[in-house]
Amino acid sequence: MRRVFSALAAFSFSSLLLLSAATRIDDPKTFVTEVYRRLVAAQSTHSSYTPPDGIYTPRLEKLLRDDKRKAKGEVGCLDFVFWINAQDWTITHLSITSADEGQERKTVITKFLNGGEPQEIHFDFRRNAGRWLLDDVHSLSAPPWTLSEILKCAP
Repeated sequence: MRRVFSALAAFSFSSLLLLSAATRIDDPKTFVTEVYRRLVAAQSTHSSYTPPDGIYTPRLEKLLRDDKRKAKGEVGCLDFVFWINAQDWTITHLSITSADEGQERKTVITKFLNGGEPQEIHFDFRRNAGRWLLDDVHSLSAPPWTLSEILKCAP
């Protein structure tokens, strides 16, 4: 019985490590590419996909958490999926590039059509304690927006 319990505990611990490793960002462009791959896969199977949490800088994490808290179970300031600049998606003509802005900063640029509408979204990543984290998101499509500004709406 002790061996079974020890094995179960070890399995649970290793599962937690795998889950946390799944959201570790080793390369921002690869990470963003995988998120969009899963979004496109979800649209083709008519299923849902929610990009991972735990990928944000402390500043952006606080803004997201405050938005959820202020919303009190309702829709908060962020009322769309920022990855696609909409609530629903049909992504086509996707291209993803990246630009290094020093050793501690990278920007990943996505361009695609969502339901035929052109989208261009920039993801700003910062290295924090050796990890890449998402620091902000900007849409250059009309109307342009910045995620951190959206999250600062009045309560």
